[in-house]
Amino acid sequence: MRNTTFGLLLICVAALHADASQEAQLRKFIRSRWNNSNANIIDEPRVGITNTTSSLREYSAHDMANLKAADKIHVLPGQPSGTIGLNQYGGYVTVDKKDGWALFYYFVEAAIDAAAKPLLLWLNGGPGCSSLGYGAMMEVGPFRVNKDKRTLSENLHAWTKVANVIFLESPVGVGFSYSNKTLDFHLSGDKSTANDTFVFLFNWLERFPEYKGRPFYISGESYSGHYAPQLAAIILSHNLENSSTRTLINLQGILV
Repeated sequence: MRNTTFGLLLICVAALHADASQEAQLRKFIRSRWNNSNANIIDEPRVGITNTTSSLREYSAHDMANLKAADKIHVLPGQPSGTIGLNQYGGYVTVDKKDGWALFYYFVEAAIDAAAKPLLLWLNGGPGCSSLGYGAMMEVGPFRVNKDKRTLSENLHAWTKVANVIFLESPVGVGFSYSNKTLDFHLSGDKSTANDTFVFLFNWLERFPEYKGRPFYISGESYSGHYAPQLAAIILSHNLENSSTRTLINLQGILV
């Protein structure tokens, strides 16, 4: 890995056993990025979950099973026949019920021994770049769109060979993610994006409870170098404050 030609940042964190110093180090890193950026950027509320806990929703197991079943993708248009057995899901997870904010995800389970593989969240940058259009269909997903723009071919180097991957359209307004109030888009920023992504993860794990406690990684490229550490800080804070009462996200590292 040390000989690789592309930039890779791997910050390992043991989230289930995280202490305050890990969160502090992430916040220190985030502040250092702000200090090197445009001083005219509008300040947002502090990274945290104080404005998102009301959107963390717990459903019955029956409701969760129905939502998961509705998200099941049996086959994509033009999908190669040799990959028909691949487990795929796609759909919406509400992150702000009051204003109608919902994030779209595309989830692909590892082709072999998915139960033993980690869970990985992929975020494209921009801001504004689609994780479905680029991350899933042009970079690390299981398929590539062929030149005819109608059929797919298998990606032999897909990350889904070694992990269960969530491709998330974020922030709200990117790709298929939406808000019922178009004027809301100007309120989006790095911190609100991190908060929304945390709410997405929490509610997604209620829909896919078999992934609770699974080793989890945040990954992406470009502007996700801002998103990933801020999301990690929120996860660590949540785990410390809710160690015995709520779903914990077993964060193991970030890769950018």
